[in-house]
Amino acid sequence: MLSLAAMKKVDSKEPVNRGMLDEAVQAILEGMDKMVGGLRSEMNSRFEKVDDNLRQLDVELSGVKDTVNGLKAEFSDTPSRKEFTELKAKVDKFHPIA
Repeated sequence: MLSLAAMKKVDSKEPVNRGMLDEAVQAILEGMDKMVGGLRSEMNSRFEKVDDNLRQLDVELSGVKDTVNGLKAEFSDTPSRKEFTELKAKVDKFHPIA
């Protein structure tokens, strides 16, 4: 691989050959791999934290849903189907529909 100092010694008017181009591409790819490698591990750790937070929120949300459903049932003024049928039978007994 050509170093930066070696690249400066090359005549700028000389045409680029396949070997020089391959070395330059390889140097660029290695530099990108170093940059991306560090970012990849950092992003993986961040995504793991986000996943953990989402799991915890999911558990908390299911608890809230249970509480809301319990409160709905507790404060509901609509009778259950069984209660409705019992009340209807009592009303029909004393006030038949003709």
